[in-house]
Amino acid sequence: MNLLNTSLFRSCIVLVDTHDRVIAVLGGVPRGSKGAEWQAVEAEAAAAAVHCRESSMFTEAQKHGRRGEFASRTVGYGYGNGWRKPQNYKVSGRANQCAVQELLQNTAIRRISGFQSALFNMFCHKNYAEYRDTNDEIQCKQPELHANFPNTAFAATTFNLGPLSFSPPHMDPENRASSWCADTNMGPFNPDKGGQLMLWDLGLIICFPPGSTILFPSALITHSTIPIQAHESRYAMIQYSSGGLFRWRNNGFNQTNPS
Repeated sequence: MNLLNTSLFRSCIVLVDTHDRVIAVLGGVPRGSKGAEWQAVEAEAAAAAVHCRESSMFTEAQKHGRRGEFASRTVGYGYGNGWRKPQNYKVSGRANQCAVQELLQNTAIRRISGFQSALFNMFCHKNYAEYRDTNDEIQCKQPELHANFPNTAFAATTFNLGPLSFSPPHMDPENRASSWCADTNMGPFNPDKGGQLMLWDLGLIICFPPGSTILFPSALITHSTIPIQAHESRYAMIQYSSGGLFRWRNNGFNQTNPS
């Protein structure tokens, strides 16, 4: 595999195929926010993730999933798993609900969400517009569905709450196959000694420093994260939409596989 280990990662790098079609975007950090400003955003977001984990209780499945041995929480809405219609992802327990709402209201977390959506809009505008239209139409039909952020293009967010958030090789088949998820990680960890993102089907190992964002088709590309050092911590915020939402909309807001 080729190591894409560049000090330019905090700038934006686009990965294209042999036909110049954009496969993924290494989004770096927002222009004008390099250095101390965005480092402060990343540090605040990491602290918010720690607080959410420490204020919550998790089932064994939420601490030991197929994506790794770390606590995680998924919020927003999706469609799949035999559901009769789109549903909010359930967060059980008053303390857990309060912890998640506090995390979603955090200013740094909201800035990261905005940057993820801005990258999506810039580099994949047609899909971005379809995501926004699908969200608007489904929420109009089902006002009980809750968006995580006011201006997000994505229906769901998973927070990997660590403290050692790294994953074995996997794909995310529930996600929209023809589009991207947005992944931002947080530290503190040394990105030269761990935390790199591996895109197995592309033969790439990508340096992924704390505070940086990557967008790629997680339903199509096998990916994993290299372990960090034992004394370090890593957290992540991933936004995406399940493919079932688009099938639901395109099928006239009815079950796509009635039985």
